[in-house]
Amino acid sequence: MALAALVRLALWFFGSFLELAILVLFRGLALLLVASVDLVRLPGQAADAALEATKGAIEAAAEFAFGLVWEVAVAVVSAFLESLWSVVAGAAELASSAVGELMEAARDGSEEAAKALAEALEGAADAVAGTLVKLGENYMDSLVHVLQNLI
Repeated sequence: MALAALVRLALWFFGSFLELAILVLFRGLALLLVASVDLVRLPGQAADAALEATKGAIEAAAEFAFGLVWEVAVAVVSAFLESLWSVVAGAAELASSAVGELMEAARDGSEEAAKALAEALEGAADAVAGTLVKLGENYMDSLVHVLQNLI
């Protein structure tokens, strides 16, 4: 009976040891499997992070470029409107002085009125030509300014 108890105790210790060994083996295999999955997954996560950083950099660069183009376009339109306003103001002043001369000439006589009208038309033609030349110069200056700012 003592021998049977001793054999039972030995089998129990051996079974417990075997159970513990199997538990350690399976846990080790499970941890090894999880570590290998993490090892495979990490480069993908790093690539995703790199892509996100690249996307952010591209978005920031595009936003900066759009802002720059917008500012240049606003400056060009503003310069064009200012030059157009100066042309209109100059033409109005010229027309006002021509009308005043025509009114004086009409009082003095028809021959002087015809002469004043011819001079007024000649002056208006010169003013229009000068205005067109000035607009062309302003356009070229604006274009040069835009190209210098973009480069």
